[in-house]
Amino acid sequence: MFKSQSKSHVTGGVLLAAAASLFAGVPAHAGVNADSVLDYQPGSAPAGFQTSSAATGAIQGDTGFGALDPFNPAFDPSQIVIVGAGGSLTLHLSGEVPANGQNLGVFANNGLVDVSADGSGAASKPAATFSAPSEALVSVSKDGQSYVPLNGGQPITFSNPANFYLDTSITNDFQPLGTQTANAFKPFLGGLSSFNGQTYDQIKTTLNGSAGGTWLDLRGSGLPSINYVKFTVPQSATYRMVLDSVSGMSAAKPIVAGQAVISESVGAGQYTSNVVVDFGPQSYDFQVHYNGSITGEQALQMLNDDSAFRLTVEHFSFGDFVTGLDYGGYVDVGDGSGGSGFWKYFTSTDGSTWNSATTGAGGRTLSDGAFDGWVWSQSGVAAPVVPLAVPEPSSLALLFLSSASLLVRRRRKLA
Repeated sequence: MFKSQSKSHVTGGVLLAAAASLFAGVPAHAGVNADSVLDYQPGSAPAGFQTSSAATGAIQGDTGFGALDPFNPAFDPSQIVIVGAGGSLTLHLSGEVPANGQNLGVFANNGLVDVSADGSGAASKPAATFSAPSEALVSVSKDGQSYVPLNGGQPITFSNPANFYLDTSITNDFQPLGTQTANAFKPFLGGLSSFNGQTYDQIKTTLNGSAGGTWLDLRGSGLPSINYVKFTVPQSATYRMVLDSVSGMSAAKPIVAGQAVISESVGAGQYTSNVVVDFGPQSYDFQVHYNGSITGEQALQMLNDDSAFRLTVEHFSFGDFVTGLDYGGYVDVGDGSGGSGFWKYFTSTDGSTWNSATTGAGGRTLSDGAFDGWVWSQSGVAAPVVPLAVPEPSSLALLFLSSASLLVRRRRKLA
């Protein structure tokens, strides 16, 4: 059986090795990148690294010297742009990014110090980068006019490395290009210390399929979603910002302030049901479309097959037991034995009043408009919490926003 590693988030630095098998047959990754530069002021950036368009588009797997990996970051002027002291870079995103969690990833050119004896890739303990990590003041906007600072207006340090290929290894300080790619739109919720003393294979397990990067929590912005991001390095700063790419989680439907944020929508048909998955720190709402009827387990399987959502199931003679759910950088796995956590199953006819399920997901038949809910037992949440986009504040109110989390988490009644 699958066992949980206590609260097995990426931040724990240890993930189930079995998770690697979940990436076979992963659908094409989809999300948001920067698609244009609104303004670039290089400041004190070196003349050879002032091509601002290098920050648009996705991260590239070929650095010009083998594959992009945690020990071999992007370094070519066509792939990175530098913002020096007194400079700034404002980017437009290719789609709106929900501001209800750690949904915006920033890829700098961080390279881990390799302490392996044979050049196979091994981080030091504690993990360290061979050049100073990038820093910048970061602000975000929905309309391109009013910008809200993140992190209380203090500089944010971008110290996490990136990884591109999952199917090749590092030999003699060189990784060849591969065919199986990491997901640049899957948040990595850990920090530099997550890689302390790890080999390259262990680092890939820690990343759990993510391409890494530093993911920003947008909840303090007070916005329902963002379409712009700005990096600023003050004139007096002793640091700089080296940017490769930005990535964002996208929503399946347009985001409306005060309404549910639908992260993924799969299937086709005249009927629609919702699946709400609550990890505790963050919850997600998914929609499945079908004809006729499906079971709760089939709804989860549809999400597993056609989206970035991942499911693990334990098979028993009496039926199937959902042991693991993985999405948005969160992963929790357990069967309840030996003190481990487990996934509580809830049902609802309207998404307002929830009931503890009286049968397993395989025995539950969904109908049009039905809701299923899953809550990790150690989250402290009594019933599924539907993620809502925050009501958009007035321009004046934006001036007084603090860095506190403003995610609207609607508590649903538990019957």
